[in-house]
Amino acid sequence: MIQKPLNGRVALVTGGAGGIGKAISKKLAESGLKVAIIGRNEEKGLACIHEILSSGGESIFFRADLENDDEIIMSLENIFDTYGHIDVLVNNAGISGFMGPVIETPIQQVEKVLKVNLTSIFLLSKLVLPKMITNKFGRIINISSVAYRKNTPNSASYNISKAGLNTLTKTLSKEVASHGITVNAIAPGLVLTERILNSRLPGMAKESGISPEEMLARLTIDTDTGRLTREEDVAELVLFLSSNASQNITGEIINVAGGL
Repeated sequence: MIQKPLNGRVALVTGGAGGIGKAISKKLAESGLKVAIIGRNEEKGLACIHEILSSGGESIFFRADLENDDEIIMSLENIFDTYGHIDVLVNNAGISGFMGPVIETPIQQVEKVLKVNLTSIFLLSKLVLPKMITNKFGRIINISSVAYRKNTPNSASYNISKAGLNTLTKTLSKEVASHGITVNAIAPGLVLTERILNSRLPGMAKESGISPEEMLARLTIDTDTGRLTREEDVAELVLFLSSNASQNITGEIINVAGGL
């Protein structure tokens, strides 16, 4: 039997039913964690936990919109009622928001992106920390983006949200390190999710007047490793940061972008 060193730990993965989040949820469940997932899409959520349960893991799903504080609080109460505590918080859910220059960006769209990508993470962290402090163990892992340093034009709201998330990561890490809690962020480059491959990549290719294959090659050429980031790359790092092996790593923004 393969040993599962994280048996008995409880993880919460936001947006954990699709793309990167699903890869993280499945990886953690395979390693023995009980995985709670919250997200907006109930169909995807139930499908994901079915896969985990079918593979011998343990998982629950609660629907919540991260723009709604009451839904976040209710979901956490349900998770605490089920498992008693949360050991690993993976703040994965996020949105891109309005794409366009600052001068054309509706302020409501800025507020929406900041609410989902930053304020909800502040709230989730605030709510899970008391039990982590009591248990003298905790892992908070924020999924950021290389956007915080690339500063691509026409996506100011998203870039700002990720820069703010990194600052929150570093600040919070200093506040809770003495309690056995680490706080880190993972900053992927473009990740080859199903949505990217089936929607965004063809769209980018069409705008540039080239084929999707040519666009993929163009995006890859800037990496040192010769490939873009995969969902599994992020999931493996989340697993490491969830474990005891990472106990002296905190306040870090770890780029997973092939040297991009």
